[in-house]
Amino acid sequence: MEESQQSSLIRSNLLIILIAAATQGWALFGLYHAIKNNHWPAPDSAWLAALYALAVFVPTTVQLLAEHSRKPALWCYIGAIAAILFYFGWHHGEAVATVNHNNNDLFFPLGFIVAIFWLILLPFVQSRLTSGTWSIDYSQLFSSAWRNKLMLAEAGLFTGLFWLLLMLWQTLFHMLGIDYFRELFAEPIFAFPVTSITFGIALYLIGSIDRWTTIVLEQILNVLKWLATVAAVILILFTIALLFKLPEMIATGQKAIGAAWLLWLVAVMVLLLNAAYRDGHVERPYPTWLARPLQWSVPLTVVIALTALYALSIRTQNYGLTVERIWAFIVAGTALIYVIGYSSSAFSHSSWLPSIARVNVIAAITLLLVIGAALTPILSPYRLAADSQFQMALNHADMIKQSKKSTSATGPCDNATEFVDVRQSRHSPHHYLRFDAGLYGQNKLQELAKVQNHPRKEQIRARAQAALAQKNRWSSEQLIAPDIAGIIAALPVHPSSRSIDTNLRDALQADLQKPQWDYPFNDPSAEKFVGIFIDLNGDATTEFVLQTDNNGRIYQQQDGQWRLVARSNASNRATSCKSIIQQIQAEGVLARAPVWRDLAIGDRVYRLEAAN
Repeated sequence: MEESQQSSLIRSNLLIILIAAATQGWALFGLYHAIKNNHWPAPDSAWLAALYALAVFVPTTVQLLAEHSRKPALWCYIGAIAAILFYFGWHHGEAVATVNHNNNDLFFPLGFIVAIFWLILLPFVQSRLTSGTWSIDYSQLFSSAWRNKLMLAEAGLFTGLFWLLLMLWQTLFHMLGIDYFRELFAEPIFAFPVTSITFGIALYLIGSIDRWTTIVLEQILNVLKWLATVAAVILILFTIALLFKLPEMIATGQKAIGAAWLLWLVAVMVLLLNAAYRDGHVERPYPTWLARPLQWSVPLTVVIALTALYALSIRTQNYGLTVERIWAFIVAGTALIYVIGYSSSAFSHSSWLPSIARVNVIAAITLLLVIGAALTPILSPYRLAADSQFQMALNHADMIKQSKKSTSATGPCDNATEFVDVRQSRHSPHHYLRFDAGLYGQNKLQELAKVQNHPRKEQIRARAQAALAQKNRWSSEQLIAPDIAGIIAALPVHPSSRSIDTNLRDALQADLQKPQWDYPFNDPSAEKFVGIFIDLNGDATTEFVLQTDNNGRIYQQQDGQWRLVARSNASNRATSCKSIIQQIQAEGVLARAPVWRDLAIGDRVYRLEAAN
């Protein structure tokens, strides 16, 4: 009797999975057909994004939870999840994708973030359906989370192999001159439903042999845990090297390394420690002689996470918030929760790994709340980025005004950053508001186009209007010419006793307006100017060098006129214009003769450099 009931339940699960899979396939085909033929909901990005969120995630949720299909609570949770996902998609389509509706890339970030939210939420729902209470059972949460990911990965692999067989099928018949199957398999009306149903069948087959899924998971985690020792060695060596570099980073205010790689190191360490701890049933995953050094290395992750936050804050201070940086801050904040939690008991004489369970639950709930808020106007990265870039655009104009009044040796160079970013380049706040911050950015750009109470309101309006007039992110016809005269007027000069005369100013202005010199104005993060008067060729006359952080242009007086005569490139990159000025003030400037003379063969000249 019991076996009969179990068999009936399995058949019921299969039926629900197939219905959900078929529904998903036809829904995805319907959306594809709407986009191809440009009928509803394709023209309405809010409906399109919302329906895509439902079509991708809700049927998959039903398939993964099919074993609970006879519980009324399941369908209540499915309805709640569907409502949440629908709103996430609606908000993204209404507030973000509306601006560049033809740019389908805007939907992929939504899918990725929603997938993370969904994967974190699902184990809590599964635990509630299994236990009947909302009490936290870490063993159940761990098992469900890893099982979901493993089942999805295996189902994806199964579906991929299925399509490889179909490719083999149609190729074999094509060799015989029969193209019916090639044409059939290429039809969207075949591909979408068949792919979804195949994926659903794979989930059913994998879930029906749960014992083997558990064995595979155990094997994977057992192998991964030993990689934690390698990650610990990398962590220790890198942290030691980083500690020597940190004082210089903080003193100069420079971002020496990318935060992304630091966060990857933390993420790998967290993953591998969880592979060792698993669901908490393994008391001693490592022998004592190995466990202790690994345990003591964990607090070093705090240094890495804090350095990543520092690097992000420096970048944000200079260039404002972007959507990517906001998500990076969320990742860095989550990493900090993990590493502080893991490190708090690392020096305990008792077993320290059990603290992982508590930290993981706290981090997961926190991440659910933050991601959920980020997919709504409450904490939307697009809204926050638009506000930040709006302020950058206003401050940009303020800095230009201030830098013209600056007479200090270092001040103008710092403010030169603002002079450089005067075109509607891909790096400017105006361009970001126009193309990367969704409707939030458009609204802020409209505010800039109508700004009133600002000393540089005309310039701000002109730049905002030029950005609004751009039809696509790559167009250049609407660019505003840079304020070359302002750049030259604010140029710091060495020695300070010298000044730029009228002839030199005219030569610089004419030269910098040429198209081939556009690039210094298109990258505010790299190009900053300083002027140097120095005799470079030993003829007792002074040349002028317009120096950036990495290259220079040399001007020479010929027949009473300044003319561009040469260009220079740095043998090693400078960190900033500010550091160049500091070195000039501390050590002066020297025109050094080359070790090797040039090799001349006819009219061709070869400049020799020392071999490394």
